[in-house]
Amino acid sequence: MAKRQSKVLSDQQIQRWIRAKTPIARADGDGLTFTLSVKGAAVWVLRYRYGGRRKELTLGRYPDMTLKTAREEASSHRLRINGGLDVAVEKQRRKTMDSEAWTVRQLVRDVESKVLPGLADLTQAQARSYIVGDLMPKFGAWVARDVTSDDVQAWLEAIATERSYYAASNARKFASLVFKHGLARRVVKENPFRAVDMRTVAHRPDTRARVKLNDSELRAFLSGLKGIAEQDALAFRLLLLTGVRAGELFGAEWTDIDLGAALWCIPKNKIKTRKKMSADSFIVPLPADAVAWLKRLHTLACGSRWVMPPRARIVDDRKSADYERALDRLKGYVETLGTACRPITFHDLRSTMRSHLSALGVRTEVAERAINHSLGGLIEIYDKGDYLDERKAALNKWAASLGALESGAGIVPFKRKAS
Repeated sequence: MAKRQSKVLSDQQIQRWIRAKTPIARADGDGLTFTLSVKGAAVWVLRYRYGGRRKELTLGRYPDMTLKTAREEASSHRLRINGGLDVAVEKQRRKTMDSEAWTVRQLVRDVESKVLPGLADLTQAQARSYIVGDLMPKFGAWVARDVTSDDVQAWLEAIATERSYYAASNARKFASLVFKHGLARRVVKENPFRAVDMRTVAHRPDTRARVKLNDSELRAFLSGLKGIAEQDALAFRLLLLTGVRAGELFGAEWTDIDLGAALWCIPKNKIKTRKKMSADSFIVPLPADAVAWLKRLHTLACGSRWVMPPRARIVDDRKSADYERALDRLKGYVETLGTACRPITFHDLRSTMRSHLSALGVRTEVAERAINHSLGGLIEIYDKGDYLDERKAALNKWAASLGALESGAGIVPFKRKAS
């Protein structure tokens, strides 16, 4: 039996065939074939059998792919065919994946339409702030599946250096949300953000203890509010009196508030802990002082749908930007009080309110529901009461206490009798 020949072609032969412009197909051996089409396209083709069927794989054009390179490519593909792989099908799948490859920008658009609407309003705003402000400028034009954990690590380290650990941590959280969606859509094969540990990015600052303002600090805090912008003063008073989260105030619309009934209905989608809620909203009973402050804010809103309208033109992250700027103003205001009041954040106003409710003798379950906390455990299972009347009485008592402190009259906290 004659031995099958291989490597029978030469560059001289190929160039003569191309000059002659005559369609031709010549085998070099082991399935490698040089073809010249009617239109003059010179192409390398690998012919093989898979599953008993004849198949072809286009390797490349001549002279972009030289004779030597074509032989090397053919040899490599034959090894894969012998290993049980249909190389033509694999190439088609890869071509399809390349044509359908999403950029990070495309993935973000899908997240904006399908994932973000399911988040609380403030969380949506924060997500857009980091996704649009940080992720998109860096990776927007990249093919999503090409982003690696090394790329992510370097990006987060830069954010931590330029801004803070927490900015990098938030960027990681919301970017990871994008790539988690990409996994579900099969746009990427892995989430590169999950492979990055924030401990390798930057040192996390020590956790700051919550602050409960004492009577002296509360008196200084309230008295000084007369000297700052009225909108800020009213917002700070409302947060301290009602104990709502700052995000709930900055996301509040006038349609949420019934001043006549003295009730503030916070929709579930605007509440951070909405996943733990069974009701569609949380009702805040408003003391007379809160109603008066809100009426004044309504006048200051000048027809805006928002209780706290933006002070500057902001595009996508309105509520997030409002919150951050107002927080800066709160910190700046407290600094002007010097040693009369410790530095605080918005959440410290909430924790101050909760602590003083206990000092005023308000039952634990009522105080916890006043700040929309889950009661937890068996209490949560068996006690479905919303304590609206009790919460109204508690907030009225707290309002009276704050009023007395600001006026300098002082007030003696009510103490429950021992049972």
